[in-house]
Amino acid sequence: SSVMIGGGIGGLAGVYNGFKATNALNQTGKLRRTQLINHIMKQGSGTANTLGTLAVLYSACGVLLQYARDQDDNVNTIIAGSATGLLYKSTAGLRKCALGGAIGLGISSLYCLYLLSQENNNTNSSPKFL
Repeated sequence: SSVMIGGGIGGLAGVYNGFKATNALNQTGKLRRTQLINHIMKQGSGTANTLGTLAVLYSACGVLLQYARDQDDNVNTIIAGSATGLLYKSTAGLRKCALGGAIGLGISSLYCLYLLSQENNNTNSSPKFL
């Protein structure tokens, strides 16, 4: 599903960039249509590939942590998110690697906070019998 979502988001970004580029060059007709398709396909496939890779890395890290720690909790989610960011940007240098890990940590922490708030809302709104 992340590949499909990435393709959709990338395709929409490609439409925007394609219209911007073809308007700047005053292209019309078949040339404009071909350039729009090129922008949509290139941006869509790139974004789909990125989100698919991130999903596989996150899932692999999560499964490995679950087996290693013998638990499935929010700690695994945060570590897997951080490790995913670190691994994804590991070839781009130490600074970008650290930035990727920080982004992964931030996103996974926000997700865990959301889950905790939903859990608290469900326990507070449950009917109490005397």
